[in-house]
Amino acid sequence: MLIDMAGNVIVTVDNGVKKRDMYSLAALAAANFGAMCSMAKIVGEDEFSLLFHKGQKENIYFSRVNDEFLLINIFNNDVTLGFLRLKMAQVIEELSSVLD
Repeated sequence: MLIDMAGNVIVTVDNGVKKRDMYSLAALAAANFGAMCSMAKIVGEDEFSLLFHKGQKENIYFSRVNDEFLLINIFNNDVTLGFLRLKMAQVIEELSSVLD
């Protein structure tokens, strides 16, 4: 899912297996990422460019595309974090060239 930093959904791609409230998820994700950026400043970092939450069955990976957009991926434990990070980096590179 691609959202803006205000929590507005730009586009979603879903396998259709589970029904999720993507609009609520986007708003909460933007707020969560905003809070993490504020925490980064408190500890002396300019930003944290990615955020990862691990659950028992589902995980969420957030990554900043640029100053305006955030890419969110929800995935299960069948996908390794290393593989996901590699693919997300590729997608972000492609998105950056389109969005900048």
